[in-house]
Amino acid sequence: MKSIFRRLKKYRLPLGAAFVMLVLSTVCAVALPTLMTNIVDYGINEKNLGYVYRTSAIMAGAAILYAGLVIGAYKLLQDALTGFCGDLRAEIFAKAVSLPSDAFRKWGTGALLTRSVEDVDRIGDVIATLMGALSGIPFTMIFGTVLAFRRDPVLALILFAFVPVLFAVVVLVSRKLHPLWKISDEYMDRQNALVRSRLTGIRVVRAFNREETEQKKTEAATRVMADNIIRANVRAGLISPVCIFLLNLATVVILCAGAFRISLPESTLTVGGILAVIEYVGMIMSGFLSISFSVSEIPRARVNCARISEILDAPSLPPAADLSLPLLRGEISLSGVGYRYPGSEGNALSGVDLHIFPGEKVAIIGGTGSGKSTLVRLLTGLSAPTEGVLRLDGTDVREMSGQRVRDNVSCVLQRDTVFSGTVRENVAAGRQVSDDEVISALSDAQLIDFVSAQAEGLGYPVSQRGGNLSGGQKQRLAIARALAKPAAVYIFDDSFSALDFMTESRLRARLSERLKGRTQIIVTQRAATAMSCDKICLFDGGRLLACGVHAELLENCAVYREIWQSQTGQTRL
Repeated sequence: MKSIFRRLKKYRLPLGAAFVMLVLSTVCAVALPTLMTNIVDYGINEKNLGYVYRTSAIMAGAAILYAGLVIGAYKLLQDALTGFCGDLRAEIFAKAVSLPSDAFRKWGTGALLTRSVEDVDRIGDVIATLMGALSGIPFTMIFGTVLAFRRDPVLALILFAFVPVLFAVVVLVSRKLHPLWKISDEYMDRQNALVRSRLTGIRVVRAFNREETEQKKTEAATRVMADNIIRANVRAGLISPVCIFLLNLATVVILCAGAFRISLPESTLTVGGILAVIEYVGMIMSGFLSISFSVSEIPRARVNCARISEILDAPSLPPAADLSLPLLRGEISLSGVGYRYPGSEGNALSGVDLHIFPGEKVAIIGGTGSGKSTLVRLLTGLSAPTEGVLRLDGTDVREMSGQRVRDNVSCVLQRDTVFSGTVRENVAAGRQVSDDEVISALSDAQLIDFVSAQAEGLGYPVSQRGGNLSGGQKQRLAIARALAKPAAVYIFDDSFSALDFMTESRLRARLSERLKGRTQIIVTQRAATAMSCDKICLFDGGRLLACGVHAELLENCAVYREIWQSQTGQTRL
C-alpha cells in the first residue's frame, strides 16, 4: 500500500488544504451542541429571548460555515483523487504496453482491465473515506470527550463503557474480510476475461451452438465472485446495526442516569447538560462508526493495492539503447532453439537448427500446431527462446533490446489487425511516412484500386477491426503497413490466405521486386505458395523436419509430398 499511496505526494497541497478545511468544519460541528446547551440553560430557562436569538444566529452561522467548508473540502479532495486515479491508470496502461509478451499473456486483458478500473476506483474511494475519518473523527472524539467530561464525568464514563464492546465488534468483523475480497477480485478477473472471450468469439460460439456452455462458465465465475462479495458485505454490514444499537443503548442509559442525578439535591447537572452529553454520545459514536467503516475498507484496499503493485512492479522490456544503429543485413541463425509457453507441459518448438542468409526468401510450411507461429514470435522478439540460441547477424537476440529486434523486422501476423481511423493512418502506423510512400505500399499490396475508387482516397475511414473491409482487403492493408516500414527482415505469417489466386500471384510478384535483397520469411500452409521460394522449411510437431527446395522435398520428404498431393492432386511438378 505504501508504494501506491506514495504517489499522492503530487497532490499534497490540495489534499492538505482539504484536510485543514475538514478539521475546521469539525470544530464548527462540535460547537453546535455547546451552543444548543447554552440556549436551553441561559436562554429558555432564564426566559432571555434576546440571548436565544443571538445564540441561534451564531449556530446558523456555524452551520453555514460548516456546510461551506465541507463542500469546499470535498471539491478539492475529489479533484485531487480524480487526478491521482487518472495518473495511476495511465501508469498501469504504460506498464501494460511495456510488459513482455509472456507476462502480458499471463495476466490477460481481463485482469488488466479490472485492475485499471475497479481496483483504482476502490483505492480512490478508500482514500476519500480515510481523509474524512482522519481529519474529523479524532478531533470530534477528543473535543466531544473533553466537553462531555466537563458537563458530567459520570455520564461521560457511562459513554466510554461501550467503547471496548464496539472495538471488539470491529476487530472480529474485519478479521476475515481480506481473503473474501481477494477471492472475489480474482473471480472478477476471470468473469471479465470470459465475457470478453465470448463477445470477441460470438460468431464462433453461435455457429457451434455453444451459448449455453459459455453461459455456464460465466455463471460459475459470477457465482463464486458474488458469493464472496455478499459474504464480505454482510460481514462488514454487521458493524452498522451493532454501533447503532450501542448508541441507542448508551442514550437510554445516560437518560436514566441523568434523570436520577438531576433529582439529587446537591447535583449541578441541568437538562441542557444531559442533552449536550447525548449529543456528544452521538458524535463520538458516529466517529467510531466511521472508523469502523474505514477499518472494514482497509482489507479490500490492501488487496487492490497488491493487485496493482503486481503489475507496476513487474519487469518491463529493457530500454532500447541502440535505436540509432543502421539496419541489420537480415542473417538469421537458430541453434538448438526450443520454446515452451508458460504453464505448458511440452515444448512448442524443440531443437530447431536453421540458417537463413541475407536476402534469402524462405517458406515455413507445416500443419496446424507445427510451431510456425511460435517461430514468428521468436523472430519478432515477442518471446525469447527457452532453449538454444537465436542470432540476428551473428548477435544473440538476448543481447539486443526487443525494440532493436522489432525495428529490423516488419511482420504481417496471422491474425491481421486493422485499427479504426483512415487508410493512411493504418499504413503509416504512427511513423513519418509521405503520401507517395503510402501510395507505393498500397500499390504493391494490390489495394490501390480500392482506395482510389473511394471519394476520400487515403482518408477513407476504416471502422473498428476493419468492419467495413473484406477479409482480403484487411490482409492487403496489413501487408501495405508492413511494406511501408523499412526493415531487414519481412515476415508474412499466413497473410495470403484470404486472397484469390490471381491477386496473390500479382502480390507475390510485386513483393519479389520491392523486397529484392531483403530477407523474406513466408509462413504458409499452401505448398503452391512455398514452391517459388529459395528454400522451404517443413515443420511438424514443433520440430524442423526437412529443409530444401521444392523438387528435393517432393522427392525425399514423405510429409511434404503428402501435403503437395493433398492440395494439388499431383505427385510432381
